[in-house]
Amino acid sequence: MAKCCTTPGCRCVVQAGPGVTVDGNGTTGTPYVVSSQTAEPTVLQAADTPTVDTTVAGTGTAGDPFVVSAAVILDPAPPGGGDQLLQEGPDGLFLECEQVRGCFSAGDGADYDPATGVVSARLSTDAGNTAVFGTDGGLLVPPGGTAEPTAVEGGDSTTVSTEVTGTGGTADPYVVTSSVILDPAPPGGGDQLLQEGQDGLYLECEQVRGCFSAGDGAGYDEATGVITARPSTDAGNSLEYGTDGGLLVPPGGGDPTAVEGGDSDTVATEVTGTGTAADPYVVTSSVILDPAPPGGGDQLLQTGPDGLYLECEQVRGCISAGDGAGYDEATGVITARPSTDAGNTLEYGTDGGLLVPGAAELEVGCGLQGAGTAASPLAAFPVAGEQPWADDWDCDAAANSTLKCDPDTGALWTPPEHTTAAFTIQQLHPMGTPVMPATGNVVIIDGTAWAEGAYDADSLTACRGMTFSAEFTGHAEIEWTAGAIFDLAYAIQIDGGPLASRLMYSELTPSGPAGHRRASFSTAQAAVLPPHTGYVVRVYPAIRVMTGSVTIHQWITDTHLIAMTR
Repeated sequence: MAKCCTTPGCRCVVQAGPGVTVDGNGTTGTPYVVSSQTAEPTVLQAADTPTVDTTVAGTGTAGDPFVVSAAVILDPAPPGGGDQLLQEGPDGLFLECEQVRGCFSAGDGADYDPATGVVSARLSTDAGNTAVFGTDGGLLVPPGGTAEPTAVEGGDSTTVSTEVTGTGGTADPYVVTSSVILDPAPPGGGDQLLQEGQDGLYLECEQVRGCFSAGDGAGYDEATGVITARPSTDAGNSLEYGTDGGLLVPPGGGDPTAVEGGDSDTVATEVTGTGTAADPYVVTSSVILDPAPPGGGDQLLQTGPDGLYLECEQVRGCISAGDGAGYDEATGVITARPSTDAGNTLEYGTDGGLLVPGAAELEVGCGLQGAGTAASPLAAFPVAGEQPWADDWDCDAAANSTLKCDPDTGALWTPPEHTTAAFTIQQLHPMGTPVMPATGNVVIIDGTAWAEGAYDADSLTACRGMTFSAEFTGHAEIEWTAGAIFDLAYAIQIDGGPLASRLMYSELTPSGPAGHRRASFSTAQAAVLPPHTGYVVRVYPAIRVMTGSVTIHQWITDTHLIAMTR
């Protein structure tokens, strides 16, 4: 430093550090003066709050720095009187569900498990409660379990309009208001007479009076509603009002009354007299009888001194006898008239009624029995059979019947004309070599490997019933593992219905050795069919393996079919 400063042009830089001051510029006349003062020691003090406890350790030197630490203060007795839920662990404060769950409890309608914190609805055990939990866990009241809130709607008719206001609660009850509907344009095309006022409907004379008007001979004041007679103003009219307000024709004041007789098609009327008190009008009516009725017959009605009459004598000539009837015009007696043809057995009985005497006893020929009476009707005499023909016969009798009559016994019979068909086929099912594992269930080995026995309706006969039989014999080459337990089977399907399994060949020894064998087995299905009915039986190779596995090397089915008419 001294060397630098004695050298011309030397520029030494001196900078003060913490707690140090530097004066001068480093020249000989004004050298640098470095001085230091002792710093005041730093004072650090801990201050606590109600929730944090603060601690200060150390002296604040580099070798012993201040260490400030704080700890949360947990109230051991919270002011509410309960337990402190916040907990202090090695890694800090914590609050878990376990601490919170005890803060809750269940009230009415609720259940609460403080161990799990599960809150659920609590259904009442009162009798009649229909509330349950639905499949989605929600509360369910089945339809009808609780009455639906009352629904009130206004229903209008053609004459009354109904309005509903309010919600139906105690504070806002339903208010049903009805108003009469007055047609503004009545269907007759006139004005509506009914009126609506603040006190209700009304109809006064004022509205009705306009509905009337005066015709001939009448006067009408629409303003007052007074109806009067209206005398004509023609010259010479003597009609006037009397002192009592009635209509008056003064005596002699008018033309004399004219009376004439008027005839109709059935009554002739004659008027005599002049209409005076001494010679009053006399009106006489006479019935007119048509002398030539339009039907061309005679007039039956007669006129006598006491009035019209019609007797049996006039009517009897109107009737005559036709086929099967007799008629006496003089007496009017009608009778039945039996034919006089030979062989007619119709006659009159002792009571005057028609009588057909009973026929002679019938002679019964071959194939018949009975007397031909109601008590013993005529009937066929068949030899007893096992069942009625109707069950197995649907042919036209005249064209197809083979009915015979035995001349020795008189009994009817028919020869046994049956049709029988038989068929056998062998099928090799190309299934490959499937290995069937243990499933414990009967399974079809291959859905494309099947044998079928079918009878088509009406293929052997057009009208008789059939007995149909199908037999399926299986030949299977199988190989199995040691300890295998299994059943070979056929899955049977009838008329396309559901499958049903039939177990055929089995290996059931739990500790048996492995094996390789050809096994044969069979199953059959038969049915009695009514006319026009088909039948289809289909079988599939199937197996049920309980343990081990089975390999199918080959499966052959012999199908035997037999169809016979009944």
